[in-house]
Amino acid sequence: MEAKRIVVIGGGPGGYVAAIRAAQLGARVTLIEKDRIGGTCLNRGCIPTKTLLHDAKLLRSLKRSPLFKFNLPHPSDLLKSMMERKERVVDELVKGIELLLSSYRVEVIRGEARFLNSEQVEVVKEDKERLILKGDTLLLATGSTPKTFPPLLPDREKIMTSDDALELQEIPKEMVIVGGGYIGVEFATLFHTLGSKVTLIEILDRILPGVEEELVRNLRRFLEREGIRIFTGSSVEELRPDGRSLSLKIKTAKERMEIRCEKVLLAIGRVPNIASNLTQIGIKNTPQGINVNPYLETSLPGVYAFGDVIGERMLAPLAMEQGIVAGENAMGFKRQWKRPSIPLCIFSYPEIASVGLTEKEAKERGPIKIGRFPFRSNPKAVLSGEPEGWIKVIASQEEETLLGIHILGPEANILASLALTMMGGKVREFTRFIQAHPTLPEALKEACLDVDGLAIHLPKPLRGRA
Repeated sequence: MEAKRIVVIGGGPGGYVAAIRAAQLGARVTLIEKDRIGGTCLNRGCIPTKTLLHDAKLLRSLKRSPLFKFNLPHPSDLLKSMMERKERVVDELVKGIELLLSSYRVEVIRGEARFLNSEQVEVVKEDKERLILKGDTLLLATGSTPKTFPPLLPDREKIMTSDDALELQEIPKEMVIVGGGYIGVEFATLFHTLGSKVTLIEILDRILPGVEEELVRNLRRFLEREGIRIFTGSSVEELRPDGRSLSLKIKTAKERMEIRCEKVLLAIGRVPNIASNLTQIGIKNTPQGINVNPYLETSLPGVYAFGDVIGERMLAPLAMEQGIVAGENAMGFKRQWKRPSIPLCIFSYPEIASVGLTEKEAKERGPIKIGRFPFRSNPKAVLSGEPEGWIKVIASQEEETLLGIHILGPEANILASLALTMMGGKVREFTRFIQAHPTLPEALKEACLDVDGLAIHLPKPLRGRA
């Protein structure tokens, strides 16, 4: 029996994972990618950004170390080396994925694809050669692109997207970041650490909308204390060149003001990368994304779509999991997509991680109890020189079921993976585990104990005292 032929368009986290999963199930797979394997996440998003943030964090730690007092190079002298290391990391990971695809005999074609119908795709290769590919099933994972809006149209020099910022060779003296989501906050952390005077502008009344409000308030307080200016409920009304600088007229909640800067970074989110001809062949979509059913199948039978292009939360792990579901369904499975609980991690300083319900969401479901534990009372955080922040645990009042865990502090991203395994369990179950010492998970255990006022390494609570 001839192997089923599957064509995947888009080689990002969703696309290459779908290709591998379908190949594991016996399909003959062709993957089309117009750029580099790995998509936005690997080439222009998560990996390069976090590589630079990792190096900036090391620089920050050395600057603040009470022990190491040698003269550090100026950040401007380090930037070239940081960018070179970023490229090496990306190249290594891209080659690793290419090797994976090759091991599963996935054919990779470099070129731009255009749907002709539910079975055929036209590909214009890098050398301009055109070919028509036919597949029994087509998988669409074309990702997303940075969002822009007038009057802030990128020119790649003074007005940049996040893609452009990852190619900078000089540190801007002054930078305005428009957008206070996780992209804007991470870039604010990075360039402030490297020595830029950073101003963050967010049109909503708070940065990081949707993240646990108590964490966001405290992160903002920390960022402002460090010297990052933050204006919420604010917008850019006008932008004009002023010599070598840019002049921005800003409308805040209290006043109108003018800010001069060397660079403007647009970090206002991303939009699905939807081909213009999809509706012509019967694939329904909206500006928010391609419409899919519970099996990730589009309105055109035999064509599946997933990842950023369907407009859900634009996260690489979400696209990967959807890629597995789509790859399996393309091979005849009938697996419904059910959105899993995903840790939200923001690599600011200090880091933020959230799993489960926020306090507001939990209260809407019924009475709750809350436990908190500060990292300044955790030995590992103190000896690491990172005592900022705390852990917040939210549990139901009667059943003491864990509903949400929110972390502001060191290695929050790693603690989030542990927190994810705890969701839906009982608070007391976790407090019985003995944690290694000294470690950060000890703080998580103490936060769970504090739900009932029983944290050992906190002073005796005043509540209930005569």
